[in-house]
Amino acid sequence: MMRVCLGIMAVTMFVVGCGGESTNRGETKTGNDAVSTASTSTNVAFDADVGALDQAKVNATLSGTSSKLTACFNDGLRRIPFLGGDIKFVLRINQDGVANVAYLEKSTLGDRTTETCMLDALRKASWPAPVGGREGVAKGGFGFDPSPDERPAVDLDADKLGKELPKAKAAIAKCRADANASAVTATLYVDTDGKPMGVGVASANANGEDAATCVVDALRAMTFASPGSYAAKVTIAVD
Repeated sequence: MMRVCLGIMAVTMFVVGCGGESTNRGETKTGNDAVSTASTSTNVAFDADVGALDQAKVNATLSGTSSKLTACFNDGLRRIPFLGGDIKFVLRINQDGVANVAYLEKSTLGDRTTETCMLDALRKASWPAPVGGREGVAKGGFGFDPSPDERPAVDLDADKLGKELPKAKAAIAKCRADANASAVTATLYVDTDGKPMGVGVASANANGEDAATCVVDALRAMTFASPGSYAAKVTIAVD
């Protein structure tokens, strides 16, 4: 199920979330002790590249997308019953309140179809226009716990993938280079026969979205060493 804790950080603003410290896997601290407000002056000139975003409006928009994000996750569960993980996204929001750039800088979800569905939901949302710049930057994250009715996938070190690992890294590196992307991380579920059940992709910059399809296609075509008697979850990082 989707964790209740949702957080987002607008430019010059700190994350607002459920607060406190969690001991659950994958959850992080959040706080709301340093929130600034955007200027409302009618004489602002939009000459700067990056402007401020109204924190309350950004949080309200994020909360409004929660049902769509949950629907994306539930669709993913029908394909991968032990689906779960955390996502951190970056949005660049223009003067029309549209996120014309949206990408995942971190993801442990392990399923690109679900990730794409969530990014689409964030792009289609109506965000507040930035003040004092052409674009506003918002960063945030959310997490999904695997179904309690399913045994979680076994965490597996990438070195256990066998002789296909160097080929996988080479394929990711080529996709990254062709898209001029920064560091790319792929998270995948490997079935007992060594075939990937799902592949997720995150990158340190927006060009990683252009590399994602290439990475998914390359890894899904491979057969890795069997993880054993139950499916495993593994991460492959290429700088």
